[in-house]
Amino acid sequence: MPTPWWLKTTASRARVVDIRSREILAEEAGDTVTLEDILDQGLLHLVPADTPREAWRRVLGKAERVVLKFNSVGDRVLGTNEMMARALVSRLEDAGYSRKQITLVEAPEFLREALGTAAPVRAWGEAVPVGRGLQQLAQYLYDADAIINVPLLKTHQIAGMSCCMKNLSHALLRHPARCHANGCSPFVGQVVGSTPVSTRLRLNIVNALRVVVDRGPDARPEDVAEYGGLLLGFDPLAVDIVGRSVLAMERRSRGLPPWFGVPYLDSAAVMRVGRWRPAEIERLALEANL
Repeated sequence: MPTPWWLKTTASRARVVDIRSREILAEEAGDTVTLEDILDQGLLHLVPADTPREAWRRVLGKAERVVLKFNSVGDRVLGTNEMMARALVSRLEDAGYSRKQITLVEAPEFLREALGTAAPVRAWGEAVPVGRGLQQLAQYLYDADAIINVPLLKTHQIAGMSCCMKNLSHALLRHPARCHANGCSPFVGQVVGSTPVSTRLRLNIVNALRVVVDRGPDARPEDVAEYGGLLLGFDPLAVDIVGRSVLAMERRSRGLPPWFGVPYLDSAAVMRVGRWRPAEIERLALEANL
């Protein structure tokens, strides 16, 4: 497996920005303008740039077609994907992208028409090694120059948790049900570390405004905690390690066992898909200045 680009950077530690706001969930439906400000601040702590526009252009480089990959499971209860989609499309538009250059995947269906973004092609492209065989990946991946990964943060009764890596792996596979054994290990790391995925994955922005702390990935109101934050990083494994610590903290506050096994994170570490040791991860915890 080739070394992903986020491990080839000069930095010896993977930065993960954990930015929170006490105000973002003050209204039941949230506040898109406030979320845009939080996104700006988080991005500028991750990317060396003077303005959000410059930061986005550095992240996306020469990319012309951008996919925003959300997670639809549990969104009806969590109710934050629409706000995230609107904020991200607005920020990409400010960075010079037309809405027809942006494709929303697994965002609420009505948003594509409302925002005027492109529709994902529903077909299958080339196959990559997964498990002991090959599996085709979704064509929308191959149609994209860049992917911005926008997962929810949830526990997962099969995989342990769902965050950056799981949000990409099984959604891209033509036959995801074949890859749930052993807590989805090593399948998740194989997909995310594959060349078609890793070369297109430019940024992970975890929607941790509300998180599922138990019995995920479906969301029940009693299992949802209001974290009010975003996690931003380039290295999906490093961001997932921080995401697991967020879930552990929220679970501890409810008297639940804080730690739980996530086999695919262990195998991804062995495969060198990303950084996972605490000494290799710089978690930058911030309170948004609004």
